Amino acid sequence: MTATGFGRHRIRLTGPSDPSSDTMRPRLPPPLRPGDRVGVAALSGPVDPARLEAGLAGLAALGFEPVAARNLGLRDGLFAGSDRERLEGFHELAADPGIAAIFFARGGHGLLRLLPALDWPLLASRPRAYVGYSDLTPFLLEVVRRLGIVTFHGPMVGSDLARGLDAEERESLLAALAGEPQTSVPVAGFAREPRGRRSGVLLGGCLSLLVSVLGTPWAARLGGSMLLLEDVGEPLFRIDRMLTHLRLSGSLASVRGIVIGAMRGTDEEPDAPSTVPSRVADHFPAAAVAWGLPAGHGVPNRTLPLGARCRLDAGALRLVLDAFGPSR
Repeated sequence: MTATGFGRHRIRLTGPSDPSSDTMRPRLPPPLRPGDRVGVAALSGPVDPARLEAGLAGLAALGFEPVAARNLGLRDGLFAGSDRERLEGFHELAADPGIAAIFFARGGHGLLRLLPALDWPLLASRPRAYVGYSDLTPFLLEVVRRLGIVTFHGPMVGSDLARGLDAEERESLLAALAGEPQTSVPVAGFAREPRGRRSGVLLGGCLSLLVSVLGTPWAARLGGSMLLLEDVGEPLFRIDRMLTHLRLSGSLASVRGIVIGAMRGTDEEPDAPSTVPSRVADHFPAAAVAWGLPAGHGVPNRTLPLGARCRLDAGALRLVLDAFGPSR
């Protein structure tokens, strides 16, 4: 066991449970109610002031009281403040017992620099909902793995909430925060249909971030999962290279299925069917592969509960999620 830290926060790196195992079942975070205070953290890139203002207004329109991290309006090169400022801003929100959930302002780059210094005992002491995607992928998966709490792959304040959520996105987000995530989400089609009713834990997120943590203590444990893959702005050769990297790493040797969200190679013809699903199917011949899930870097961006058990239904063209029942 080793210890690491940043400033006054120190954590112990332990061997947490594997969320994809049949014995470990992540629980839902405490549900939100209208009027609850919700934090807005910035662990990654800086946020355009106009988009930030629009996003905070959108969060308030959902019925919540936004509480901004003190670094939210900062800019330090690529980041929303220095490493220390971003980390301390987040930890202050996390230490506030009146914060019912934490949203993230945007993705970009920067979270990876802070992973070794996150105060996991602090986060464990105050279970709550976390909502984000993109650069936040490794953080969301670590919350599921270390703390056994479902996280929400969903809209961010300076991007999705700033543009305004459509009715389906709004319903999906509010249902998840209320402790009643939607029990199915449509997909557009299948590159390979599932055999039988095999289920797995929904894990994954942004493809490039899953690859970025390979070979580190924060590499996601994806075996036995139903894997979500999405990304933005990547040409086909880089998508194929990242898929090859994942395959060669052995990380996906026993995935139950793969469901592809918003992802199209930037060099594909705009009106042609995406070739990404067939490439995924070629790389992982034992897995069912669905495509066209409305989630990730696109519109709509539905909220998905990472850590929930789910299955693919080819006949209904749905990703079917566990009915959780009342939140605990």
